[in-house]
Amino acid sequence: MLGCLLGGFSALGRTEPGPNAVEKAAADVWPNGAACAVSLSYDDAVPVHHQRVAPLLEQHGLRGTFYLLVRAIDNVDAWKAVAAHGHELGNHSLFHPCRRDAGNAGWLAKHYDLADYTPGRWRDELAVANAFLALLDGGKPRTFGNTCTHLTIGRGAQEQPMDPILAELFVAARGNITHRLVDPAHPAFTRLGHYVGDGKTFAQLRQEIEAARAQGGWIIYMFHGVGAGTHNLYVDDEEHRQLIEWLDRERGSIWTAPVVEVARHLQAAGGRSAAQPQRSGR
Repeated sequence: MLGCLLGGFSALGRTEPGPNAVEKAAADVWPNGAACAVSLSYDDAVPVHHQRVAPLLEQHGLRGTFYLLVRAIDNVDAWKAVAAHGHELGNHSLFHPCRRDAGNAGWLAKHYDLADYTPGRWRDELAVANAFLALLDGGKPRTFGNTCTHLTIGRGAQEQPMDPILAELFVAARGNITHRLVDPAHPAFTRLGHYVGDGKTFAQLRQEIEAARAQGGWIIYMFHGVGAGTHNLYVDDEEHRQLIEWLDRERGSIWTAPVVEVARHLQAAGGRSAAQPQRSGR
């Protein structure tokens, strides 16, 4: 049944549908009768992730996705332990390049402007990051967390989507901030829409996940720091703790799993499918 839902995903420029358009998932879409899927992803290899976040998730039987910025990795052994405990080490690039024409000129070095990247340079950077991460986790399948959530490289007439490179190197990729659920019937695997978790209260996060549960979708969160002082973008430590405790209690109907695990589940059920992108994904 799910294979029929996932088949034929090739429309040009398909993006994730809005919350009201997410089809009610069939009872067998998610494992063990769960009503929805939740993926918690944490960006930039912030030390608090291996110091407090991963242990908190493990305490409650949950696992997350940590999108590692390779140049920011502070403790190789600590990240090896995170991987050994079942979390995903996702690729967040070597140097965190973004598009400076998208308002990042104040902090982004000119030589890390995605507008000046060629496909070959971008592929090489991601491949080297993958090779480094393989030294930490033994080469497990992984996903990519788009830097600044940008989806294109090059400028002007040379601007082009990075989807073909992402499809070659990764199981899936987290794309734009859409604040929309991923519809399990139409997952755009090279640009999975997601929600911002930074700055939100547990009540706000719970309300969004309750909507995912009601509609049968997949909700992906992007966090940076956890607790004041851990990153300029962060979720309050106590609000985050309440979220994890609640997800533990609700595990009977909410499947909380790393991005790679949910993506592979959908691909196994319906075959690998990738979005055919628009010219510009910004």
